[in-house]
Amino acid sequence: MKKVEHQFFEDDGLDYEDMLNDADIDAVDICTAHSLHARQAVAAAAAGKHVIVEKAMASTLEDCREMVEAADQAGVTLMVAQHLRYSPEAYAVKHLIEHGKLGEIHAARTHVFRQGPKDSWYIDAKAGGGVLLVQTIHYIDLLRYYLGNVKSVTGICRTVQPQMTNGAEDLVTASIEFENGVICDVFSSWTTNLVPEASSYMVLGSKGTIYSTPPATAKDDSPIRHFGLVMYGGKKEASDGEKPPFEPIDTSGIVLPSASFFVNEILHFEECIRTGNEPLSSGRDNIDTMKVALGILESSRTGKPIYIADL
Repeated sequence: MKKVEHQFFEDDGLDYEDMLNDADIDAVDICTAHSLHARQAVAAAAAGKHVIVEKAMASTLEDCREMVEAADQAGVTLMVAQHLRYSPEAYAVKHLIEHGKLGEIHAARTHVFRQGPKDSWYIDAKAGGGVLLVQTIHYIDLLRYYLGNVKSVTGICRTVQPQMTNGAEDLVTASIEFENGVICDVFSSWTTNLVPEASSYMVLGSKGTIYSTPPATAKDDSPIRHFGLVMYGGKKEASDGEKPPFEPIDTSGIVLPSASFFVNEILHFEECIRTGNEPLSSGRDNIDTMKVALGILESSRTGKPIYIADL
């Protein structure tokens, strides 16, 4: 597949359409504002181009469904760049869960503290900005990859800082109930103040626990970025008041092209184009991630739980 690079930083309705007429281009990576994803992905599919689109997939479920339908009609690959799924650590956690090493999963948690952007479309709700679709959706999708689909969500979203525009949220707390009964706590916050930037998740089972450490615990050249070491502890009684032992998750049996999730993600996209296989984070699959994020926003607006099956 020949690589032809085009970069456009504004959507003027012409540039990307002209680019799609280039017969040398087989696939495009859409990295624009979330509100532009649907029209650009639909146009790319109609031009016969395979599409990888940055998360979040789009701003509305209607847009997401339109993207999937356009890709199906054109017979092209549509993949969402949920890159956290493509790390060796994520594969190792998934393997532990599927092979019962954590036992029955009871609960999960993800917390995200970051210094947020001061400008750009990231802080504009009309463009699909806000901490939920820009940041938190990474971790919601990762937990969905581990634990399966979601039954219901309850959320509270707030706009705290004055630079946030058109009601974009910079503070989110939510409760998620998965179809398998797992309950999950979500907290996400952007601030312009100095904070210890930390993203983390935890999965608690009857036989063991997985938790991620802050990025600072990883080597400077680590491809993990979002997290430091991912730790695993089995069910073992501590003696003499000592804490039960946790060790870095074993990734030695995970066969992937690279330790970098970005590299693995792009190579997976290319493989799916070649083979016609459905991507691990396909557009069809990622509609269910979008339902969770948009359900949290809807719950905050209505003050009621949102049942995913109704979306």
